[in-house]
Amino acid sequence: MDKADKSSKLADNFLYMLEFVVDDLLITRQNLCAPEEYPTCTEITFRSIFLNICDRENGTCVSPCSPKTGKCALFTLDTPITDEDVMNIHVYKKRSEGCKFLLGLTELKMKPIFDRVKKEFDSVNINWEENVMTHVSRLPRIRGPCKKINTCDCFEKHKTRLEAWCPTSEITKRMLPLFNLCKMQTGNIVLILRLVCNGPSVVSSFAVTPKCKNPCCTSCCPCPETWPAPCSSPIDPCDPCKSVKSKKT
Repeated sequence: MDKADKSSKLADNFLYMLEFVVDDLLITRQNLCAPEEYPTCTEITFRSIFLNICDRENGTCVSPCSPKTGKCALFTLDTPITDEDVMNIHVYKKRSEGCKFLLGLTELKMKPIFDRVKKEFDSVNINWEENVMTHVSRLPRIRGPCKKINTCDCFEKHKTRLEAWCPTSEITKRMLPLFNLCKMQTGNIVLILRLVCNGPSVVSSFAVTPKCKNPCCTSCCPCPETWPAPCSSPIDPCDPCKSVKSKKT
């Protein structure tokens, strides 16, 4: 693996934080099927992020003078940001996940925001990629002998460890038009977004074990090491279709 490949993988594994605040919401075309007593909620979806912001989360009546409710989320990127990455915003009169009435929806392109924050991070943290690789190579091994480093060089400035980088951020305030499924404008929403880039993350996304698509395929589902199971089971996990076959015969 060459240096360019290492740098690209480090940059793809950045730790980001997104903060959302619904600053204003104006509905000009009401959904007449929506009960007025239901709270108005804004659902924000981007990649693995899902946030729900309601105007009555604090259990009080809606007041223009009350502080705006906001939320934030920490995340990493499984793949680099592209022009097709958009943030989806849905506004509902919502009672529960199974009972909600759409007031309007819109979307926001995210790549320009990510590009500006990443560019600022590179300018503030000079040569951060080279420093990361240098520090990682000098870390003590968990397994095997750990050599003691007791030299005078460790007290010089050029030996400073820089695991903590200077985060960069950008605050964006956008007024976005809302539309219904019939492509009619139903109002406007004003969002305040703050994207923070914290640099290389400590952990990456957890690997998910793929589920077997066809349980009757013996080559797809290897026999688990724990078989036979401690409890009696009519189905053999090495052959899930065994009982089905026996019924047919």
